[in-house]
Amino acid sequence: MAEGKEYKFKRCPECFAHLPSHYTQCHKCGQKVREANKYGIAKKPIDWWGYISTLGAAIAFVVYIWYFFIKGK
Repeated sequence: MAEGKEYKFKRCPECFAHLPSHYTQCHKCGQKVREANKYGIAKKPIDWWGYISTLGAAIAFVVYIWYFFIKGK
């Protein structure tokens, strides 16, 4: 909370529904939410599976290019 200000409600970052401050998931859209920022809008949690899968796909692509085009020469 910004400067000691505590909100009773927060807003979902996806659908802007009003949520009590202790909710961890939006009741309308199902989006997981964290604490509110200084404007009262809830923060989104970090999508670690998305980052890990993207990194894995990038590594697989680089290995594919190396194996079939660079090593194959």
